[in-house]
Order: sequence, then C-alpha cells, then structure tokens
Amino acid sequence: MGCLVNMFKIVLGIFLILIMLVVGYKLVFDPYRPESPNSCWSHKSAEMDSQQNEPSIDNISYDVPMQTGTTHDYIMANTFQKQFVRMELDPELEKGLVFVIKAFKTVFGQDFSPTITSAHDSFNTHNKWSPHRWGRAVDIGLADLPLKEKRRIVKFLKATMPDYFTIRWENQGIQTEHLHLQYRQ
Repeated sequence: MGCLVNMFKIVLGIFLILIMLVVGYKLVFDPYRPESPNSCWSHKSAEMDSQQNEPSIDNISYDVPMQTGTTHDYIMANTFQKQFVRMELDPELEKGLVFVIKAFKTVFGQDFSPTITSAHDSFNTHNKWSPHRWGRAVDIGLADLPLKEKRRIVKFLKATMPDYFTIRWENQGIQTEHLHLQYRQ
C-alpha cells in the first residue's frame, strides 16, 4: 500500500511539473505580448515602412525631460500607474492632468486615485506619430467605473478643459476602456 501511495505522489509531482513548464512556456512565448519572440507585432524597422518624404524613426527624438516639482509630485501621489507606464510628460500636459485628477476626486471622492494606463510609453502599441511618444498624451482607465459617473466626468471635462486639450472616451464598453487626454501645441 505504501508503495502505491509513493508511486501516486511521484506521478502527481511529474504532472504538476509538466503543468508548470507549459504555463511558463506560454508566459514567455505569448504571441500577444509585444516583447515575446513570437509576437504578432511588427518587428520591421521604421525605415522599411516609412513614406518617402517622412523622416526615419532614427532621426526623431522622443525624449521628454524627466519632470520634477510640485505638479509632477501631485500627479505621482494621486494616481496609480499600470506597470511599464513612464510618467515623463510635457509640462503643459501635466497641468491639464492635475485638473483631470481633481475632477475625478470631485466625482468619486478625495480617496479616489485614477489609474494611468498609458503615458510616455506604448512604443509597441501606438503608431510612430502618436502623441504618447512625445509625452503629450495619457490614458486613464475607466473600465471599472460606473457608467453614470463615466458619462458625468467625460461631459464635465469636455465642457471645462481648454481648447488645446483633447478629451476622448475610447474603447467604450470593453476592458481597455479609457479616457484619452492629449495636449495639442
């Protein structure tokens, strides 16, 4: 009887190891993650698909100076950021983002902190002319918020933000639903 129990434990252990190997392989080689070796995202250089009159991506600097100061500190203290979000933002966008954060706190309470899902990052998901690449756009997640409050905050921001900001409610009704805030020069 003891031999059968030990044999069962060994078979169960081997089975669990196989499951862990399969799951680990899926995590590393997931075709839906841009950094995966088998990714379905394009790995062509930008020069290969750029138009004749457009500069190559090598000639464009996407660097935004690292922000410091009270505005940046307020943003970092009053928001959550998804993993890999780089908060190197244009100073004018930061001013608008502070207003947006305060609007969220007015609607949802002072303890509420919006989640920034994309900022000066997204080099794999946005096109090469996206304002995200210059730190002039942020996305704030809306998927987990009540519909009535989402409508209220979007309507309020569209009515009160200056004209040099664009507010868009994108991907409505799906898990990637977000508020897109963009600074236009």
